[in-house]
Formats: sequence, C-alpha cells, structure tokens
Amino acid sequence: MLKSKDVTQASTLDLHGAFVRRTDLSGASLRGANMTKVDATNAVFRGADFQGALLDGAILRGADLTGAKNLTLEQLSSAIIDDQTALPTYIDREKLHLSTMEK
Repeated sequence: MLKSKDVTQASTLDLHGAFVRRTDLSGASLRGANMTKVDATNAVFRGADFQGALLDGAILRGADLTGAKNLTLEQLSSAIIDDQTALPTYIDREKLHLSTMEK
C-alpha cells in the first residue's frame, strides 16, 4: 500500500532534457519538477507554479513566464533566458543579470 509520501514522490514531473518548445503549460503545477536541460523555447508558463523546480540548463528563450508563481532568481540564474523571455513582475531583470554574472 502506498503512503501519501510515496504518492507525492511518484507524482513528481520529470521533464529532464524534454523538447517542449511552443508548448502551453499555463497554470501547470511544476512544483519540484525536474526541468534540467529542458528546451522550452517560446513555451508559455503563465501562472505556472515553479516551487522547488530544477531549472539547471533549461532553455527558456522567448518563454512567457508572466504570472508564474514561486519562481526565484536562483532558479532563473541557472536557466538560459534572453531579452524576449517575459518574466513575472516580481523578478527584477537587472538583479537576475547581476546574479548570473556572479557565477
């Protein structure tokens, strides 16, 4: 019999290395998702929840992160973004730029 802890672990989304360009994941729960090295160029993540998601090497060029929840500077600094990436209003692009330069 599965315990609630096992169900939570079993339901963690693993998109490692996936090709999800131009995919609409608006409102998706990406809590704890492994999005390492995912190619999400021009994908839409409006209102998606990124709490604890791994974004190491994730390609988010041109992605729409408008209204994304629980997204941190630390997560974004490990991803690949460009000037076309639409960030949530609570993320300061200048601070993000500075945090990536420190690495």
